[in-house]
Amino acid sequence: MAALELRVEIADWQGEVWSGQASFFTAPSVEGPIGIYPRHEPLLAILRAGEVKVAPSPPGPDVKVRVTGGFLSVDSDIVTVIADEAELAASVK
Repeated sequence: MAALELRVEIADWQGEVWSGQASFFTAPSVEGPIGIYPRHEPLLAILRAGEVKVAPSPPGPDVKVRVTGGFLSVDSDIVTVIADEAELAASVK
């Protein structure tokens, strides 16, 4: 049986910032932090400025992306972030 994973796609007005497989995802919503695991119920949330964090699969260093706002959707283990502006942390390639 394959491991449960999320497909995460993060983009802003300039295009894709990061995409890949993940085991866990967190984001700063206007109502508080959101944590997403595989099999999460469908969700649409507005983001506030802060840091999106992705635990990649296979395991490795967390991917950190600073966002200035935007929204995220979760559906069928696909997490899509459309940020007003997003900047990938310098340590991630």
